Amino acid sequence: MKRKMYCLLLIILCWNHSRAQKSKVFSGVLTYAIETLNAGDSSTRAKMIIYAKDSLIRVVNFHTETGKQELIKHLSYNKSYLLIETPLQNFAIRTNEHLLKDSISYQIEKVRGSKKIGGVKSRKLLVKYAENQLPLTCFYYKKIASKYANSMKAFPGLPTLFYSFSDNGILRYRLEKIEYNDPPLALFQLPKDYKIVSMEEFSLIFDELYKKD
Repeated sequence: MKRKMYCLLLIILCWNHSRAQKSKVFSGVLTYAIETLNAGDSSTRAKMIIYAKDSLIRVVNFHTETGKQELIKHLSYNKSYLLIETPLQNFAIRTNEHLLKDSISYQIEKVRGSKKIGGVKSRKLLVKYAENQLPLTCFYYKKIASKYANSMKAFPGLPTLFYSFSDNGILRYRLEKIEYNDPPLALFQLPKDYKIVSMEEFSLIFDELYKKD
């Protein structure tokens, strides 16, 4: 009898774990607004749009100064590519971005509180960044995994409001909306007119291109 009860309990625990993991899988589009915070003033300077199809991710950054930047990640195949357009040719640069941890150091503390951000109930976190003296208030959505935001991977769910740091000041990322759909597979495939190279190969090509100019 005890053995049957143990087996039943084990099945229930495994089922609950599987259901919890499945609930964090996401297919659709995430849109973030990026603001630069300087001396109490804030201005929207960029957008980040993330297309996701389970373990396939395409990150598109639109910046007023640097233009468009795109990254494709195949998490199940451990591959990632940075898409670069040049006057000479278009390149898909192999990177290790899918293996990298967060580029910034931080510690998180769960606290009480929640608010709606991007149309979803987001839970509150206090985040102590190494670059900042005081903790900053951030938020996350527990039903989608943090990996889809391409940042703050230690968060217990999708970051809906978080910060990063640059030479221009503090950048605030805020989720604008979540769209649940099934993006076409072609969106995560490398364009045929892009040449696949390593970062070292691209650096050599770029140096040669720069010399010609």
